[in-house]
Amino acid sequence: MTASHKLEVPPGHSLHHVVCPHDCPDTCSMLVTRDDSSGRAVAVQGDPTHPITRGYLCNKVNHYLDYVYNERRVLYPHRRVGPKGPGARFERISWDEALTTVTDNFRRIIAEHGSEAIQPFNFSGTLGQIGYWVMDNRFWNKLGAARLEMSICIHAAFWACMHTYGSANGPDLAMASEDAEVIILWGVNSVSTGVHAVPFLRAARERGCRIVVIDPRPTRTAWLADWHLQPRPGTDAALALGMMKVLVDRGLHDQDFLERHTRGWRELIETRLPEYPLERVAAITGLAVEDIERLALLYGGTQKSYIRAGHGLNRHHNSGQMCRAVLLLPALTGAWREACGGAGFGRLEENWNPFFRPDVQRDELGDRAAKRIVNMVQMGRALLHDIGWNEEPLDPPIKCLFVYNADPANCVPNVADMRRGLMRDDLFTVVHDTMWTDSCDYADIVLPADTQLERTDFHGSYGYYHYAMNRPVIAPLGESVSNAELFRRLAQSMGYVESSGDAFTQSDEDIIREHLLDGEKNVLVDGIRFEDLVENGWARANYAHPARQWLEVGWPTPDGRIQIWSDALAAEDQDPLPVHHVEMEGQEDPLRARFPLQVLSNASHYFVGDSFQTVERLQAMQSRPTFEINPDEAARRGIADGDLCRLYNDRGETFGHAVILAAMLPGVVGTQKQFKGSNTPGGINVNALNTEVLTDFGFAPSFYSCLAEIEKSDDATAARARAAAP
Repeated sequence: MTASHKLEVPPGHSLHHVVCPHDCPDTCSMLVTRDDSSGRAVAVQGDPTHPITRGYLCNKVNHYLDYVYNERRVLYPHRRVGPKGPGARFERISWDEALTTVTDNFRRIIAEHGSEAIQPFNFSGTLGQIGYWVMDNRFWNKLGAARLEMSICIHAAFWACMHTYGSANGPDLAMASEDAEVIILWGVNSVSTGVHAVPFLRAARERGCRIVVIDPRPTRTAWLADWHLQPRPGTDAALALGMMKVLVDRGLHDQDFLERHTRGWRELIETRLPEYPLERVAAITGLAVEDIERLALLYGGTQKSYIRAGHGLNRHHNSGQMCRAVLLLPALTGAWREACGGAGFGRLEENWNPFFRPDVQRDELGDRAAKRIVNMVQMGRALLHDIGWNEEPLDPPIKCLFVYNADPANCVPNVADMRRGLMRDDLFTVVHDTMWTDSCDYADIVLPADTQLERTDFHGSYGYYHYAMNRPVIAPLGESVSNAELFRRLAQSMGYVESSGDAFTQSDEDIIREHLLDGEKNVLVDGIRFEDLVENGWARANYAHPARQWLEVGWPTPDGRIQIWSDALAAEDQDPLPVHHVEMEGQEDPLRARFPLQVLSNASHYFVGDSFQTVERLQAMQSRPTFEINPDEAARRGIADGDLCRLYNDRGETFGHAVILAAMLPGVVGTQKQFKGSNTPGGINVNALNTEVLTDFGFAPSFYSCLAEIEKSDDATAARARAAAP
């Protein structure tokens, strides 16, 4: 820490580097003050030396100590006594008893049904690489468990990027903001989901950069923009293709770049773009012809343009092609020539390098690559109906669900089926979590997880070019353990340690030194030393490495060119060129005659998924689930601001309070994703309304492809629904 940033701490206290572990592109560097006499953390603040964090934290993580020292924490192993479901009761047991119970059930299930009957379920409760996908995968590889398609968030955009560019590339938003003349925030609400973008956006705007937000909803981020466009949900591919046609018609495309660096440009220009004249695009998107043309001319007027795309584009039935179309815009203008230019959803493909490395996950421990895979998006039907991939029956059925880093009782589509599946008497369920989540109510065994102040781990930001290391600040509360330690203990209980080399004896620090900082396997960490991370807590990624100079060495695609035409998509019977498809349960679906409102379940400003819903002050700020609705839509239904309402379709119902917004599009309702069902009036969240249908490609969920109706309700109706909820 530089002298100008030297922070004073009271006598008897010490200052420690910590990394924010939560699912956010910022991956902030935090400083935690510990009272050394009590061993208790007493203050948390942003690291002023970190170029993204800049000394402040988001509203959520400012309350991190309220999360660590929370009365809802699971501090000891527990066993359920009595029936499964809401209101389940538990008794405390020892770790030895818990491990014996779990591993005895593993052995029984393997003997009776085979190892594929054991199904892990995990996602992004915390993003430390060791706890997220290193030690757990080593254990599941050794055991031979079924695999999990971890696709519930950004998989459509991930595969769109892989099929187009072969990897994430280009600048991050902080880098782009230094010189870009146009920045488009497309389907991203940075103020609520990555607030450290805001100073960069403000600085860019002050020097003359135009900031455009494209989002159907009126968001906090839209308030920062020079221009907010609100296309109908699910029509973004048509908008992007319409922009491309204007660029070509006006001669604003970079023909030299297309010829040198892309394949399929001729097919795009000659066969696809003629399908998207301005009048048709306007009819699809609901935008004025003049606004579509103005946007295209603004974007095409400079190569110093940057598109930061967000997760809002990932949750429609037609998301894969929408993401492809948006990602290809800078290939038309040649914006990749500029250091500030390009488009992207983040750094996931590169910064999360260990996720794709057999040497880290120790694939040689078993033959798990041959095991079946179940998509987490479709886990409800897998549990309740024994149906897996491509409608094939699951044989054997899932007999054990092992949950960590996730709350499946709230986070998956068609969540009512998920909860009914969890109620099965023959399903053995284990939940490892920091808090008593709704999923714990369905568990046979609940195991205590630690917090970021109690573990060692390594993090790569998925929004910016930075890495960070976390080391323990306080002793684990109660008998809580990290994910990595949990799987080491399970390996010991299963008798795997002696036969697995050092797979389960490597320390977390050894894994960081030997694998995660291997610059030959991941050029972004080339030059980062373990000692630097100990001293500073964070380090810049080597984004200027010669192997990443795409204009010179070629893109990481089969032929080194940007794939406007994708053979990989053609092999999947998908359109190899970007295209607009009519969205299932979207703006052009005839089902709107019965259910006229498209439901967009967006991230809350106060929570990260399930995390922080136990923090009293944040829960008070959010207050209750809400439904954002256009005034005309509300008036037609006799709904006033603040009314308790029922949102429903043929699949289910949920309850919340009306928030009438003049800027909300007609035909659209906005609400919070993954609100804890136990915190809603009807006992179940908005995921009761959506389907398990996957996106066009990328195996991702279609949360936003959801049509519903809304009506004014009352407390008695909500109470009856709560009593009947699974």
